[in-house]
Amino acid sequence: MKRNRIIWFCLWILSLIAISFRGGAVSYGFFAVLTLIPFFSLLYLLAVYILFHIYQNIERRYVTVNEPVRYRFSLVNECPLVFAGIRVKFFSSFSRITSLDDEPEYELQPKTRIEKETSLICRYRGEYDVGIKEIEMQDYFRLFRITYKARQRVQAVVRPQLIKLESIGGIELADAVRTSEQNKSELDILSREYVPGDDRRLINWSQSARTGTLMTRTQTGTGNQEIAIITDTSRISDDISVYIPVENKILEITLAAAYYFSRHNILSSEYHFQQEMIRSSVGDTAKFEEFYETLSSVSFDGKNSHTALYGAVTQRADIFNSSMIFLVLSSWDSETEKMLELFERNEISTVIFFVTDDENNIPDLSGFNRSKLIKLSPYDELAEDIG
Repeated sequence: MKRNRIIWFCLWILSLIAISFRGGAVSYGFFAVLTLIPFFSLLYLLAVYILFHIYQNIERRYVTVNEPVRYRFSLVNECPLVFAGIRVKFFSSFSRITSLDDEPEYELQPKTRIEKETSLICRYRGEYDVGIKEIEMQDYFRLFRITYKARQRVQAVVRPQLIKLESIGGIELADAVRTSEQNKSELDILSREYVPGDDRRLINWSQSARTGTLMTRTQTGTGNQEIAIITDTSRISDDISVYIPVENKILEITLAAAYYFSRHNILSSEYHFQQEMIRSSVGDTAKFEEFYETLSSVSFDGKNSHTALYGAVTQRADIFNSSMIFLVLSSWDSETEKMLELFERNEISTVIFFVTDDENNIPDLSGFNRSKLIKLSPYDELAEDIG
């Protein structure tokens, strides 16, 4: 395009010199044609913009991450002009089109259409636009190019991918459950911070004296075989390109861990905050589909802060009755540290899956003896990271 503009400009200068020194009808005609070419080109592009139509659709709106779904689009010319230099640009951040790319240019003869059918694959869980993002068109002389967003948008609702893992971060989960159970043989070790309204007869005075904080018993006797999975549903950014991959990975990890437990008939309960603490339990694969549907519809929001999550956790005795806790989150603050300290005081082993791509944002767990942190990138395959 730049070359064509240079050629046109050189010819226009030559025509200007010709009418200045020679004159004549031919020189003036040549000069007039070259002068009007840009105006006709812009007028042509305006006509194409108004009269050109594009239609696109996917086989179904509700899809799953990495599951191919049929996708088709049509370029339509219903007017007597030839449309030249049409190029379609696809959304590529969260989805990809198979067998097609952005390079081909299409030319549509009058009263014709071009139809393409292929497959579309979504990379992340969430709700976002897929397919054609924008249209690029040029004039006949390749002097101008305009790009505009597709007027018809296709939006997909994408559910997280379910991945089958045998271990997470080198931890055999079934063995971890048994080890945790063996370690919890003392009476009255499960406590939490006292909340006004609790029965004062259950205050653990000896532990309160050791910690300097008023503690109340939540269980007497040994723990059980239930695993607790706490999922952080706070939104870390307003930028969709940042939060979509992170939220996808958080739910992917939660589902992978819960699916492992259900395949081994180990009861697990998932907790997440949605104005209040929501609990979903699954003990075998027969009930996992219902659990998957529940977790797929979880919404992330800035209001689901770690402060709110910590407050809700302290009110749930069933979390402190668990043999082990898996904490899935993407940010770290003082409330997260307080929650981990509470688990440590109750002698509950905790595995933290920390979803981040920032090497400088890794929390220091050197003071926590019963906690392990596993860092995961939101952009890598889960099986490669923790399988």
